Amino acid sequence: MLKALIVDDEIASVRTLELLLSQFARDVEVVDVARSSVEALSKVDHIRPDIVFLDIEMPGGTGFDFLENCAYRDFDVIFITAYEYYAVKAFKFSAIDYLLKPIEVEELQAALARVAKRRSSNFDGRKRYYALFENLKSILPSKLVVAVGNRSEFIDLKSVAYFEQHQKGASVVYTDGSKLGIDNSLVSLEEVLDSKNFARANSVQLVSLEQIKRIGRSGTVDLRCNISITASPEFLSSLMEQLEMYINQKQ
Repeated sequence: MLKALIVDDEIASVRTLELLLSQFARDVEVVDVARSSVEALSKVDHIRPDIVFLDIEMPGGTGFDFLENCAYRDFDVIFITAYEYYAVKAFKFSAIDYLLKPIEVEELQAALARVAKRRSSNFDGRKRYYALFENLKSILPSKLVVAVGNRSEFIDLKSVAYFEQHQKGASVVYTDGSKLGIDNSLVSLEEVLDSKNFARANSVQLVSLEQIKRIGRSGTVDLRCNISITASPEFLSSLMEQLEMYINQKQ
């Protein structure tokens, strides 16, 4: 049984979440409720929850204030938010679970399933929250959180030349030539990077448009960091179109 703390100043939202959890998440027990970030700080050390359902906007301090000032952090967070689109993108980039108000049952169950999986594998995800704070400072997030074994790492997309698929995950290839093996699949990376100027060069490589210096007729892609890769024929036209759009947007 997972112990949950709900941190939300809206009584109606708290009651709705409690009802949904009682009906559709029998393995989660709501042990307490806090109406502010200050109250949550006073309760979390005593409760030591497994999950904190955390509202963002509250009187007297935000949900982020709670996280930044919380000494005990051995819990997973599921944010409850009505934030606009750009902030939701920041949550996705930071690999943070969130639920949009009004809460959908399927989304709640999916978020809880991810939490259960992380906790059963002793996954240390605290770096995700640091990345979230960084990403929320900008309308266009640049910190991407990835999984590396039982921990999370965040990478600066500006320093990435391309991602390359492996049998059990992928590698981040940085502009200095160094590599980082990650558990994320190339398909999952492509989905989250659809608006971050990364495009397929071939079936196993996702390249940064920002790093492309030139594309040869034969498909050779020369990067500004003195690395070259090859675009396969089925992806070459699309890659050139996306590069042209990227260049036009910058002008």
